[in-house]
Amino acid sequence: MHVITEIAAPAERVWKALTRIEEVRAWDGVVPFDVPDQYPEPGQHARWHSGLGPLRLMLYDHIMAVEENRRLNSIIDIAFVHVSEEYVLTPRAEGGTTLVTDDDVRSKFPGLGWLALRLTRANVDASMSRLKDHCERVPPPY
Repeated sequence: MHVITEIAAPAERVWKALTRIEEVRAWDGVVPFDVPDQYPEPGQHARWHSGLGPLRLMLYDHIMAVEENRRLNSIIDIAFVHVSEEYVLTPRAEGGTTLVTDDDVRSKFPGLGWLALRLTRANVDASMSRLKDHCERVPPPY
């Protein structure tokens, strides 16, 4: 799954929104449960409380690669969904940032791949919309 989001904010701003715990909580609605202080660094594991409608779920996040202001790759497990997720940030010459989100989505249960993909697609589309809005209207924390 491939999603492109154009954000009218510099890559540094988008990076802060993707990687600072309080920022992630603000736009994504997840609540940190066990997130390391120096998040994100390769090899780290983090846990976040997340929701799916009335359900409260634990999201497991394993950081695979970090290139500051450029790329973040992690493995995410939530409920029956397993996702290899990568964000790539590219500054635009005219200003702003192109954020490409690539997700390889799988189900932990045979036969439910279609549902895992559908739920992940809806979540990523909504999340990227919230991230765009957050980066364009909320000044970065310093």
